[in-house]
Amino acid sequence: MKIMVRSFVCSVYLLAVCVAYPIQANDECLINHDLIDETPSLNNQTTINAGSIQVLSDATLELRNGFEIKLEDLHVNGYQALFNENKKSINEILNGFISGQNYVSKFEKGSINSLADEAILESGEVLFRNRNIKFEFKELKESTQDKFKIINTSFTSCADIQKGWEVTADEVQLNDESGRGILKNLKVKLFNTTVFGFPVIPFTATDKRTSGFLEPEIAFSSDGWDAYLPIYIVTSEKTDLTFAPRTINDRGNGFELNLRNLSGFNQNNIDLIKINNDKQISEASNKDRWAYAIDHKYDLGKLNMQIEWSKTSDPLVLNDIETNFNKSIDRRAHFLPQKLVVGFPLIGGKFKIHKESYQIINPLFPYELNKSPAANFSIEKIFGATSYSLNLDSSEFSIDKVQLKFYSALTNANGLLDKFDTGKRNLATAKIKTVLNNRSYIAEIENELIYKDYDQDSGKNYDDSFIKSKVTFRKYFSKRDNLKQSNFELLSGFGYTNYRDQSSLPIFDSQFLFGSSHALFSNSRFLGLDRIIDEKYLFIGFKHLLDTQNYRIRTNFGLKERLEPSKVLNKIYGSDSERDIATFNSSFHTKNNLSFDVGATYDQDNSRLERSELALEFANEKSKLLLAKKFLRGYSTLNLQNLNYYEFGFEREFTSSWKVISGFKRDQSMKKNIDAFLGLGYESCCLGLRLYVSDKRLIDTNTLFDVSQLNENEIYAWKEMISLENKSRITFEFELKGLSSKKNKLTRFFRK
Repeated sequence: MKIMVRSFVCSVYLLAVCVAYPIQANDECLINHDLIDETPSLNNQTTINAGSIQVLSDATLELRNGFEIKLEDLHVNGYQALFNENKKSINEILNGFISGQNYVSKFEKGSINSLADEAILESGEVLFRNRNIKFEFKELKESTQDKFKIINTSFTSCADIQKGWEVTADEVQLNDESGRGILKNLKVKLFNTTVFGFPVIPFTATDKRTSGFLEPEIAFSSDGWDAYLPIYIVTSEKTDLTFAPRTINDRGNGFELNLRNLSGFNQNNIDLIKINNDKQISEASNKDRWAYAIDHKYDLGKLNMQIEWSKTSDPLVLNDIETNFNKSIDRRAHFLPQKLVVGFPLIGGKFKIHKESYQIINPLFPYELNKSPAANFSIEKIFGATSYSLNLDSSEFSIDKVQLKFYSALTNANGLLDKFDTGKRNLATAKIKTVLNNRSYIAEIENELIYKDYDQDSGKNYDDSFIKSKVTFRKYFSKRDNLKQSNFELLSGFGYTNYRDQSSLPIFDSQFLFGSSHALFSNSRFLGLDRIIDEKYLFIGFKHLLDTQNYRIRTNFGLKERLEPSKVLNKIYGSDSERDIATFNSSFHTKNNLSFDVGATYDQDNSRLERSELALEFANEKSKLLLAKKFLRGYSTLNLQNLNYYEFGFEREFTSSWKVISGFKRDQSMKKNIDAFLGLGYESCCLGLRLYVSDKRLIDTNTLFDVSQLNENEIYAWKEMISLENKSRITFEFELKGLSSKKNKLTRFFRK
């Protein structure tokens, strides 16, 4: 026999925790576990036990002096009741107790009628076995078609709400079939004090994908109160949409949108944020601000397609307005891609067609770089120990100037547009790589032929070829016993690339690899192919690992000796490019959470450090301490100055409930903090409160840029950037344990 109270309790269960995760906590501050009994076993028979049983008319049994009824996966007991097998009903239950697979419930009065789909329980409570959360109610009514009404309900995970949280509602209406419900006169209490209330809140109470309202969110930031109400819409089995009207006190009204689609193993996303008539913008005819990002991948048999398309109304919108949906748009990105790639197999290789554009997220450089059309063909074949690869690429580059909506259009007084090269580039590379592998050593021989052809819009043409060769030897030593293990790898080799004067060539899509001295065994300091570095060098290095029962030591060393200066690098970096570089990194970690890391890159010719890092970290059950000193040399020719700063971090758990974290980064040369934070957290098994304060001073810490060179409009944009980056922020949040997953957010801040 099926008892309908079971479906009611499942609905209340879904109302509270359908999106939550089980938590672990200390029993002393949780709800009373005396209510929990053993989970009833499944059976197909009905059994009845009672202190006294009297048979009444119509096959009704009067149960007194305590009774117990076992029905399938449900147990019902109490002081007295009337049980009718034919009507499938239990009436006039006094001091009842129901035990199900996921919950237990006790109540003062109640009746259950399975055939009529009706149930009424009075003055009761429900406790869930795996959620540490308890519901109390004054009256529960179930009517036909799986509809429920709960009068004067409250729920919490705390044994003492004076020290935790509680949510109350005058009325809860549930439809178990549709999975939707309404909360009337909702109140959230912390320490028995109401902190939030709302007259009516619709909700979804099912673990199935169902359209409806999601939980609203209210936050406070430097722009005042920020509130939005998400609406979730299921459009198909593989597609859903979330739309959220949003209001920001000091900016205006708008919305956010997220569209998700599942295509094969790929999850596709479309994200959009829009604010109408931004109050903070005073010098623009069009104050609407927006940003969107599209990330789609499709596999259509042998044909595959990728769409990565992001765009904003202006360069600063991502810094001004943060999105609450997917972080597809990185607010700290320097450019946004608009990319379409279609690929398919061709004569044993892979052929791709590209359409690419990049919006620069910088109000001082309001341009879009275009790489379209572009075509690429690549193929690789392996015969024994030798691999042969061929790559053919043809791309056309152009640039568009974007009209700024929030600042007067920047003039071209500095000739910025003239600094960008446009035209077409054809490229062909052929590589042969042979790997000779013995048990104790590996020899790698690489030879690559590169052909480049340029056809610039200015009318200049250029073509040339390059040869790259590299030989690498690796020797391995290993020793192991019961107490320790030692692995040693010796690395050596040489490389060569011929010289061609490329100073008059355009730079379409290449960029400098700053701090590239870390990668000593790479024969290029660039990403891209517009500059190929001439080099003749020898390199040697080793890697060592010593692992014992008490500690572990890792050591890496590399030395790169240039046999002659690089003419290409000299024209970019100056004469200091004729450098022989040595790098060293080592880490020491003990089993008792003490670690020591040291690293450095040394310029042998100029007898100076290019990079150094020294860090000490200690941790135990209640404390964590970090001390570090870091240095990175800049390049005056590239407007980058030295970074030389100290770093301090501290975390301490003073009691089982209180935790404090603090830290800062202080620049030694400028004598000021560039980053500082302080956090205070209170954690109990049913409540979490956190306060986090941060202050950043990032502008001008790594650039020698002269602001005086800007015109009036550019200075306005520059000040806008400074005001965005250099901000102090205060974040406050609370967590109701049992309604959300367990997180240690203060520790997460510390690790950042």
